[in-house]
Parts: sequence; structure tokens; C-alpha cells
Amino acid sequence: MTSPDDPYADATAVAVAASSIPGEFLVPDLVEAFATEHPEFVVDTVVTDSAGVFTALRDGSAEVGFAGAEPDGDDLDAEVVAADEIVLAVPRGHALDGAGAVTVAQLASTPLVEREEGSGTRRSFTDALAERGTPLISDQQWTIRDSNEGVIEAVAAGEGVGVVSSWALERHARAGVREVRLEGDPIERCLYLVLRRDDDLAPAATTFVALVREQTQL
Repeated sequence: MTSPDDPYADATAVAVAASSIPGEFLVPDLVEAFATEHPEFVVDTVVTDSAGVFTALRDGSAEVGFAGAEPDGDDLDAEVVAADEIVLAVPRGHALDGAGAVTVAQLASTPLVEREEGSGTRRSFTDALAERGTPLISDQQWTIRDSNEGVIEAVAAGEGVGVVSSWALERHARAGVREVRLEGDPIERCLYLVLRRDDDLAPAATTFVALVREQTQL
């Protein structure tokens, strides 16, 4: 039974799970546009990491997902709705500060600050290195933070070089942190709308997905 002050009592809610980058930079604008066009519906968003998005879709706690990595398995469908770039956040005065493009060899001997294992940013970064044939050494020192802002704060505190989205570094800029890139092609990654395959969405979710596709045509 819903309580009298339940915001969903008189509206149909869309349950959305989003990983941190789309959850911070993409989904809020989509939700605002949706609320303007369809005030009869409500979007209930939970921000987690990409692995958490896939779990929420599979266990039914979310109808619509946004993630920074493609799901494993054939039970979920993903379509590209945006893209960003993964860069390095370097503390000012660090050996890599002002060095231009950073080589993998330099990075392999540098303590890193990264997101947790379920993060799409981390997964895209390690996949990109593996595709170049130069994965980072397994015993490298890593500091783990559970948010993009936390990664940048750790870099500012001198804990290592951060692996972050360029969007996050721009929004959470610190005076003592600068952006550098890894040698070679930019590490670009896609952001995905993720849905359960062959799932019949409720009317509110169907309407929301239609707006997402309209607003994010690439």
C-alpha cells in the first residue's frame, strides 16, 4: 500500500538504473525533458556502476538501464546513446605533468587511482590497453574510489594518476590536477541504453525509451 505522501501514488514510475557517468551527465537532462513532456509519469533513478545496472535489469528492480560498458550475455540489449573519452588525471608537479602523451610503459610504473571493478570506465580503460597489446602489470599499485569525484580528489591529494572520464574531470576540476592522454588513439567509449531482451515495457517506460532515442540520435 502506498502512503499518502508517496510521490508515485498518482503517477506511473519508470525504474531506471544508471552507471555514474550517464547517471551524472546524461540521464538528468533526459529525465527533465521527459517530465516536461509527460508530467503524468515519474522517473525513479538509482545510480550504481555498470555491473550494478545489469544486475538491476536482470533482477527486475529496473526497467531501463544506462551503462558505460556493454553487458555480457545475450539476455540484455544495448544501443549507443552517447560517447565520451577516458583520460588521465595527473597531479600538478608529478613526473607525468607536462610530459605530453604518456606511454604505457610510463603508466605501468605509476600508482593509479581507479574506479571499482564493476565500473564501465575501468573496464573500458583496461580493455583498450589489452587491445593495444600492452595490459598493465598485475602487481601495479591501485587506489580504488567509488565515484568519479573521489578519483579526482585522490589525485589532488597525491595518491596517484587517475583514470577518469573527460566529462567528470571537466566538471570536478581541481586547481592541482591536469588532464593528459595516453599515447596513441584517444580512448573513446560509448554509453549505452540497456534493456532486457524481448521484454514488454510498461507504458511509462515505453514512452521514456522513445524519448531517449529521440533525444540521443547520433
